[in-house]
Amino acid sequence: MSNEVRSVARALDILSAFSPAHPRLHLSELADAVGLPRPSVRRLAVTLMEHGFLRQAADGTYLLGPRLLELGGVVAEGSAIARRTREAADELARRTGETVLVAEVDWESLSLLIIGKRHPVRPAAAVTSAVGNRYPLASGCLAKAALSGLSPEGVAAVVPRLRLTARTVATIVDPRRLAADVDASRERGYAMQSGEFLAGMAGAAVPVYEDDRVVGALAVLGSAPRFPHSHLHRTGRLVRQVLSHHG
Repeated sequence: MSNEVRSVARALDILSAFSPAHPRLHLSELADAVGLPRPSVRRLAVTLMEHGFLRQAADGTYLLGPRLLELGGVVAEGSAIARRTREAADELARRTGETVLVAEVDWESLSLLIIGKRHPVRPAAAVTSAVGNRYPLASGCLAKAALSGLSPEGVAAVVPRLRLTARTVATIVDPRRLAADVDASRERGYAMQSGEFLAGMAGAAVPVYEDDRVVGALAVLGSAPRFPHSHLHRTGRLVRQVLSHHG
């Protein structure tokens, strides 16, 4: 490997050290995270700041820079699922007034990446995920919708590999119960949840396909009091109908 490629790899290691749990890092923390001496990390950090990939706060800590936001938008807009769902997401946001999320599934890491969001116009909106957040494939309507796009045999192979940890008191942590919920979601054409992923948040989602392969899910989410059981069913049917219309 050439020195130039090694330098690029080290710069990428620095950027990858940041996470939602650690959005600010001191130079010493960056050095520990990437396993490099502080002077080396400082030189790389200066270069990354010059190109907008890092910035430095008044207290000396480092944060990811605005250039990544620009590139993140390009990544999201360029994905197949973003193109597939753009018009449907816009229409659902207009018709429901609620939050609309688009998630891309990674079957290798068994995770969901939020790549699109339409913000709600209704008051007292539920807290929902931000674009760029990645979550393990588990409970919640986005995850169950993506799983429901698999065959029963596919679900039987994937569910035992999932890390089902309780995010709320309503999170499904029993693999058999999750598999049964996914089967029911496949039968009706949409998945539902209330408080499984975040307390106080409910919604419905459908799987999104590209060339007959499940690539993600599209969901309408909102405050749980606005989504009683009957409304969740209506919302699920609406998401399925709108996506089908724009497909």
